[in-house]
Amino acid sequence: MYALYKALSFYTKHAVRLVNFRRSYLQYNEDVFDPPLNKVEELVEWSDFFILGEVLTPRMHTEPILNAINKNNCIVRAGGSIARAYPQLYMTGHYKGLMKTGALHDWTISSRIFPMAPTVNIFHFDEFPIKREREEGEPVKIVFSGTGLKHKAEHSGEFMKAWEVLSRTHGDNLQLINIQKTPWKKTLEIKAGCDLTFDQLHIGAYANSSIESMWYRQPTFCYVSEWCKTVHPDVPVVNLKTAGDIIRRIDWYMADLDKMRSDGDMGHNYVDRVHSAEIAVQRWEALIRYVSEEYRR
Repeated sequence: MYALYKALSFYTKHAVRLVNFRRSYLQYNEDVFDPPLNKVEELVEWSDFFILGEVLTPRMHTEPILNAINKNNCIVRAGGSIARAYPQLYMTGHYKGLMKTGALHDWTISSRIFPMAPTVNIFHFDEFPIKREREEGEPVKIVFSGTGLKHKAEHSGEFMKAWEVLSRTHGDNLQLINIQKTPWKKTLEIKAGCDLTFDQLHIGAYANSSIESMWYRQPTFCYVSEWCKTVHPDVPVVNLKTAGDIIRRIDWYMADLDKMRSDGDMGHNYVDRVHSAEIAVQRWEALIRYVSEEYRR
């Protein structure tokens, strides 16, 4: 949401404020953090359109917000673990009929939360730490996403099975980097010096971790479903699900690092074309106009 706030401010004519009710270990920046009730009421009175990052918790249920939002002036971003686990929250009460967005490519969410509009994750890549090139003799470094490490064995267990074999085969020439529970900016610094990424093999959709890694020219192992491909048919992740296939692909890269770099370049070019803020925000701006225009018809 911070990236969206910046993109709307930089690349459109909207006057935007970001209200952040919650801080996490990810340490995103904020414009107005944890404001008192009178400040929320003031901002709501000032606003003519609302984008909610999630459904509001009871702590945030102030009457000015609930009285202000309706299907013609509000978009709810429904994505991630909360939307996947509690889809009913987005489909009842104040949120029934409101436009949702953020996860059309993720069938586990879009099949249960609707209406769902096609937007994409936004990144200000110009603020990312600069990629560090590998030095001669340095090990090939694989980032294992923090999210993936929390998954059950049947979700990402194939990665660990693959690593058991790869670590024996390649020894010190291959290194696994754990970024679980690491602040977001620190993960970018780590990724800037890595070569490959293991993301997830269960959900069927790619998201922030894959996008960040592709920007850093890393072949990114991530399962995307055929549904996801209807929205993003050309996303160049390494879409392999079994330990054997993962091992064979990494062996192939280790035998010829130019192949690894070539696949990494494809990922970089893709996210620059699809997810960079200046381009991706155009979908959000069109969606805001669409929702607003429905009211005037």
